[in-house]
Amino acid sequence: MAKERPPLEEMTLRQLRIVASGYNISRYSRMRKAQLLTAIQKIETERISHTPSRTLEAQEAMEASKFGVSSVDRTGGALASVDEGLPELPDGYGESRIVMMPRDPQWSYAYWDIPNEHKEALRHRGGQQIALRLYDVTDVNLDEQSPHNVQEYPCDELSREWYLPIPVSDRDYVVDMGYCCADGRWLVLARSAPMHAPPAYPSDWIEDNFITVNWEEDLRGKTFHELVPPSKQAAAEGSTETGTYDEVYGMAESAEAQRVAGSFYGSMQQVPSSAISSYVFPSGIGM
Repeated sequence: MAKERPPLEEMTLRQLRIVASGYNISRYSRMRKAQLLTAIQKIETERISHTPSRTLEAQEAMEASKFGVSSVDRTGGALASVDEGLPELPDGYGESRIVMMPRDPQWSYAYWDIPNEHKEALRHRGGQQIALRLYDVTDVNLDEQSPHNVQEYPCDELSREWYLPIPVSDRDYVVDMGYCCADGRWLVLARSAPMHAPPAYPSDWIEDNFITVNWEEDLRGKTFHELVPPSKQAAAEGSTETGTYDEVYGMAESAEAQRVAGSFYGSMQQVPSSAISSYVFPSGIGM
Protein backbone atom coordinates (compact mmCIF):
# COMPACT_ATOMS: atom_id res chain seq x y z
CA MET A 1 0.00 0.00 0.00
CA ALA A 2 1.06 3.58 -0.58
CA LYS A 3 2.13 5.59 2.41
CA GLU A 4 -0.76 7.68 3.73
CA ARG A 5 -0.24 11.41 3.56
CA PRO A 6 -0.70 13.29 6.83
CA PRO A 7 -3.34 16.05 6.99
CA LEU A 8 -2.22 19.36 5.53
CA GLU A 9 -2.66 21.10 8.88
CA GLU A 10 -0.11 18.74 10.49
CA MET A 11 2.53 19.09 7.79
CA THR A 12 5.75 21.00 8.24
CA LEU A 13 6.72 23.90 6.00
CA ARG A 14 9.06 21.64 4.05
CA GLN A 15 6.34 19.04 3.49
CA LEU A 16 3.91 21.72 2.34
CA ARG A 17 6.47 22.99 -0.14
CA ILE A 18 6.84 19.48 -1.58
CA VAL A 19 3.07 19.26 -2.05
CA ALA A 20 2.98 22.74 -3.58
CA SER A 21 5.76 21.74 -5.98
CA GLY A 22 3.68 18.76 -7.09
CA TYR A 23 0.73 21.09 -7.76
CA ASN A 24 2.99 23.52 -9.71
CA ILE A 25 2.10 26.41 -7.41
CA SER A 26 4.13 29.42 -8.51
CA ARG A 27 6.52 31.10 -6.07
CA TYR A 28 5.75 28.46 -3.43
CA SER A 29 9.28 28.65 -2.01
CA ARG A 30 8.64 32.26 -0.88
CA MET A 31 5.29 31.57 0.77
CA ARG A 32 4.73 31.28 4.47
CA LYS A 33 3.13 28.17 5.96
CA ALA A 34 -0.35 29.71 6.14
CA GLN A 35 -0.13 30.92 2.53
CA LEU A 36 0.95 27.49 1.33
CA LEU A 37 -1.86 25.81 3.22
CA THR A 38 -4.45 28.14 1.66
CA ALA A 39 -3.08 27.71 -1.86
CA ILE A 40 -2.96 23.91 -1.61
CA GLN A 41 -6.46 23.64 -0.15
CA LYS A 42 -7.81 25.85 -2.94
CA ILE A 43 -6.30 23.63 -5.64
CA GLU A 44 -7.52 20.43 -4.02
CA THR A 45 -11.05 21.84 -3.66
CA GLU A 46 -11.10 22.86 -7.32
CA ARG A 47 -9.88 19.44 -8.46
CA ILE A 48 -12.48 17.58 -6.48
CA SER A 49 -15.29 19.85 -7.72
CA HIS A 50 -14.25 19.25 -11.34
CA THR A 51 -14.14 15.46 -10.91
CA PRO A 52 -17.37 14.55 -9.09
CA SER A 53 -17.11 10.89 -10.02
CA ARG A 54 -13.84 10.51 -8.15
CA THR A 55 -14.29 9.60 -4.51
CA LEU A 56 -12.43 11.34 -1.75
CA GLU A 57 -10.61 8.09 -0.90
CA ALA A 58 -9.30 7.77 -4.45
CA GLN A 59 -8.14 11.38 -4.41
CA GLU A 60 -6.29 10.85 -1.13
CA ALA A 61 -4.70 7.65 -2.42
CA MET A 62 -3.45 9.43 -5.52
CA GLU A 63 -1.93 12.28 -3.54
CA ALA A 64 -0.44 9.95 -0.95
CA SER A 65 1.39 8.04 -3.68
CA LYS A 66 3.63 11.08 -4.16
CA PHE A 67 5.06 10.69 -0.66
CA GLY A 68 5.72 6.96 -0.40
CA VAL A 69 7.02 3.98 -2.31
CA SER A 70 4.53 1.31 -3.15
CA SER A 71 5.16 -2.19 -1.80
CA VAL A 72 3.89 -3.60 -5.10
CA ASP A 73 6.21 -3.76 -8.10
CA ARG A 74 5.21 -2.88 -11.65
CA THR A 75 4.47 -6.49 -12.54
CA GLY A 76 1.75 -6.65 -9.91
CA GLY A 77 3.60 -8.76 -7.37
CA ALA A 78 4.79 -7.80 -3.91
CA LEU A 79 8.29 -6.34 -3.74
CA ALA A 80 9.13 -8.70 -0.89
CA SER A 81 8.73 -11.63 -3.28
CA VAL A 82 11.76 -10.50 -5.30
CA ASP A 83 14.15 -12.13 -2.80
CA GLU A 84 12.09 -15.27 -2.29
CA GLY A 85 13.99 -18.44 -3.13
CA LEU A 86 17.39 -16.77 -3.13
CA PRO A 87 19.95 -18.29 -0.72
CA GLU A 88 21.69 -16.23 1.94
CA LEU A 89 25.15 -14.92 1.09
CA PRO A 90 27.78 -17.21 2.68
CA ASP A 91 30.37 -16.01 5.18
CA GLY A 92 33.06 -17.37 2.86
CA TYR A 93 33.56 -19.30 -0.34
CA GLY A 94 35.88 -22.05 0.87
CA GLU A 95 38.94 -20.75 -1.00
CA SER A 96 41.95 -19.00 0.51
CA ARG A 97 42.37 -15.71 -1.30
CA ILE A 98 43.85 -12.30 -0.55
CA VAL A 99 43.56 -9.15 -2.65
CA MET A 100 45.66 -5.99 -2.30
CA MET A 101 45.01 -2.66 -3.97
CA PRO A 102 46.55 0.81 -3.63
CA ARG A 103 44.68 3.48 -1.71
CA ASP A 104 47.24 6.22 -2.38
CA PRO A 105 51.06 6.45 -2.74
CA GLN A 106 51.51 5.80 1.00
CA TRP A 107 48.87 3.20 1.83
CA SER A 108 47.50 -0.04 0.42
CA TYR A 109 44.36 -1.94 1.37
CA ALA A 110 44.18 -5.74 1.61
CA TYR A 111 41.16 -7.97 2.17
CA TRP A 112 40.96 -11.74 2.29
CA ASP A 113 38.81 -14.82 2.66
CA ILE A 114 40.58 -17.67 4.48
CA PRO A 115 38.58 -20.77 5.55
CA ASN A 116 38.98 -21.70 9.21
CA GLU A 117 39.94 -25.24 8.14
CA HIS A 118 43.00 -23.88 6.32
CA LYS A 119 44.02 -21.83 9.35
CA GLU A 120 43.58 -24.81 11.64
CA ALA A 121 45.74 -27.00 9.40
CA LEU A 122 48.63 -24.52 9.52
CA ARG A 123 48.28 -24.09 13.28
CA HIS A 124 48.75 -27.85 13.62
CA ARG A 125 51.97 -27.47 11.62
CA GLY A 126 53.35 -24.99 14.14
CA GLY A 127 51.78 -21.70 13.08
CA GLN A 128 51.48 -19.32 16.03
CA GLN A 129 51.05 -15.67 15.04
CA ILE A 130 49.01 -14.76 11.97
CA ALA A 131 50.58 -11.90 10.05
CA LEU A 132 50.86 -10.11 6.72
CA ARG A 133 54.15 -9.87 4.84
CA LEU A 134 54.56 -7.12 2.27
CA TYR A 135 57.20 -7.80 -0.40
CA ASP A 136 58.80 -5.28 -2.75
CA VAL A 137 58.88 -7.29 -5.99
CA THR A 138 59.81 -4.55 -8.45
CA ASP A 139 61.36 -6.34 -11.48
CA VAL A 140 61.47 -9.53 -9.40
CA ASN A 141 59.85 -12.95 -9.88
CA LEU A 142 59.06 -13.90 -6.29
CA ASP A 143 58.97 -17.62 -7.14
CA GLU A 144 62.58 -17.51 -8.33
CA GLN A 145 64.21 -14.47 -6.72
CA SER A 146 64.33 -12.72 -3.37
CA PRO A 147 62.30 -9.53 -2.88
CA HIS A 148 64.05 -6.20 -2.41
CA ASN A 149 62.40 -5.64 0.96
CA VAL A 150 60.02 -7.42 3.34
CA GLN A 151 57.74 -5.77 5.89
CA GLU A 152 55.88 -7.93 8.43
CA TYR A 153 52.69 -6.84 10.23
CA PRO A 154 51.03 -9.03 12.88
CA CYS A 155 47.25 -8.86 12.49
CA ASP A 156 44.05 -10.12 14.07
CA GLU A 157 42.66 -13.63 13.53
CA LEU A 158 39.12 -12.28 13.20
CA SER A 159 39.88 -9.45 10.78
CA ARG A 160 39.00 -9.70 7.10
CA GLU A 161 40.84 -6.57 5.93
CA TRP A 162 43.91 -4.48 6.79
CA TYR A 163 45.58 -1.21 5.82
CA LEU A 164 49.29 -1.50 5.05
CA PRO A 165 51.79 1.39 4.73
CA ILE A 166 53.74 1.49 1.47
CA PRO A 167 57.50 1.81 2.17
CA VAL A 168 58.30 3.52 -1.16
CA SER A 169 55.86 4.67 -3.80
CA ASP A 170 56.06 3.82 -7.51
CA ARG A 171 57.08 0.22 -6.77
CA ASP A 172 55.50 -3.23 -7.21
CA TYR A 173 54.31 -5.11 -4.13
CA VAL A 174 52.88 -8.50 -3.19
CA VAL A 175 51.35 -9.40 0.15
CA ASP A 176 51.29 -12.80 1.87
CA MET A 177 49.00 -13.84 4.68
CA GLY A 178 50.39 -16.64 6.82
CA TYR A 179 51.63 -17.86 10.17
CA CYS A 180 54.95 -17.25 11.90
CA CYS A 181 56.36 -20.30 13.65
CA ALA A 182 58.56 -20.45 16.75
CA ASP A 183 61.37 -21.99 14.68
CA GLY A 184 61.31 -19.13 12.16
CA ARG A 185 59.29 -20.85 9.44
CA TRP A 186 56.72 -18.90 7.42
CA LEU A 187 53.56 -20.84 6.50
CA VAL A 188 51.64 -19.14 3.68
CA LEU A 189 47.84 -19.06 3.72
CA ALA A 190 47.38 -16.94 0.58
CA ARG A 191 49.38 -14.66 -1.73
CA SER A 192 48.05 -11.66 -3.66
CA ALA A 193 48.70 -10.69 -7.24
CA PRO A 194 51.34 -7.96 -7.75
CA MET A 195 50.17 -4.39 -7.12
CA HIS A 196 51.85 -1.21 -8.30
CA ALA A 197 51.84 1.66 -5.82
CA PRO A 198 51.27 5.01 -7.55
CA PRO A 199 54.10 7.55 -7.39
CA ALA A 200 54.01 10.36 -4.86
CA TYR A 201 55.55 12.78 -7.39
CA PRO A 202 54.62 13.97 -10.88
CA SER A 203 55.36 11.43 -13.57
CA ASP A 204 58.42 11.98 -15.78
CA TRP A 205 56.74 9.99 -18.53
CA ILE A 206 55.96 12.65 -21.15
CA GLU A 207 56.39 10.58 -24.29
CA ASP A 208 53.51 10.76 -26.79
CA ASN A 209 52.85 7.98 -29.25
CA PHE A 210 50.18 8.24 -31.94
CA ILE A 211 49.08 5.40 -34.17
CA THR A 212 46.48 5.13 -36.93
CA VAL A 213 44.04 2.23 -36.69
CA ASN A 214 41.49 1.20 -39.29
CA TRP A 215 37.96 1.50 -37.95
CA GLU A 216 37.07 -1.99 -39.21
CA GLU A 217 40.26 -3.66 -37.97
CA ASP A 218 39.99 -6.32 -35.25
CA LEU A 219 42.30 -5.15 -32.42
CA ARG A 220 42.00 -8.20 -30.20
CA GLY A 221 45.36 -9.77 -29.35
CA LYS A 222 47.39 -7.20 -31.29
CA THR A 223 50.22 -5.01 -30.02
CA PHE A 224 51.06 -1.86 -31.97
CA HIS A 225 53.54 -0.20 -29.61
CA GLU A 226 55.41 -1.25 -26.47
CA LEU A 227 55.31 1.42 -23.77
CA VAL A 228 58.60 1.56 -21.85
CA PRO A 229 58.92 3.72 -18.70
CA PRO A 230 61.68 6.34 -18.85
CA SER A 231 63.54 4.68 -15.94
CA LYS A 232 63.83 1.43 -17.89
CA GLN A 233 64.80 3.28 -21.07
CA ALA A 234 67.68 4.95 -19.21
CA ALA A 235 68.82 1.58 -17.86
CA ALA A 236 68.71 0.04 -21.33
CA GLU A 237 70.79 2.91 -22.72
CA GLY A 238 73.46 2.40 -20.07
CA SER A 239 72.69 5.34 -17.81
CA THR A 240 75.30 5.96 -15.11
CA GLU A 241 72.69 6.94 -12.53
CA THR A 242 72.71 4.38 -9.73
CA GLY A 243 71.50 4.21 -6.17
CA THR A 244 68.30 6.18 -6.76
CA TYR A 245 66.09 3.69 -4.99
CA ASP A 246 68.58 3.36 -2.12
CA GLU A 247 68.29 7.10 -1.56
CA VAL A 248 64.49 6.95 -1.73
CA TYR A 249 64.44 4.10 0.78
CA GLY A 250 66.55 6.12 3.17
CA MET A 251 64.25 9.11 2.85
CA ALA A 252 61.18 6.94 3.41
CA GLU A 253 62.39 5.19 6.58
CA SER A 254 61.49 8.01 8.97
CA ALA A 255 58.08 8.61 7.36
CA GLU A 256 57.28 4.87 7.33
CA ALA A 257 57.96 4.57 11.04
CA GLN A 258 55.24 7.13 11.78
CA ARG A 259 52.53 5.19 9.96
CA VAL A 260 50.68 2.32 11.65
CA ALA A 261 49.20 -0.65 9.84
CA GLY A 262 45.83 -1.90 10.93
CA SER A 263 42.25 -2.79 10.26
CA PHE A 264 39.58 -0.14 9.90
CA TYR A 265 37.04 -2.36 11.67
CA GLY A 266 39.31 -4.74 13.55
CA SER A 267 40.31 -4.64 17.20
CA MET A 268 43.97 -3.87 16.41
CA GLN A 269 43.60 -0.49 14.77
CA GLN A 270 46.71 0.80 16.49
CA VAL A 271 49.73 -1.47 16.61
CA PRO A 272 52.81 -0.46 18.62
CA SER A 273 55.91 0.16 16.57
CA SER A 274 57.58 -2.81 18.29
CA ALA A 275 55.03 -5.10 16.63
CA ILE A 276 56.12 -4.02 13.15
CA SER A 277 59.13 -5.86 11.82
CA SER A 278 61.20 -4.99 8.79
CA TYR A 279 63.50 -7.37 6.98
CA VAL A 280 65.94 -6.66 4.16
CA PHE A 281 67.55 -9.69 2.54
CA PRO A 282 70.34 -9.11 0.05
CA SER A 283 70.16 -12.75 -0.99
CA GLY A 284 67.64 -15.62 -0.60
CA ILE A 285 65.06 -15.70 2.19
CA GLY A 286 63.37 -18.65 3.81
CA MET A 287 59.89 -18.80 2.34
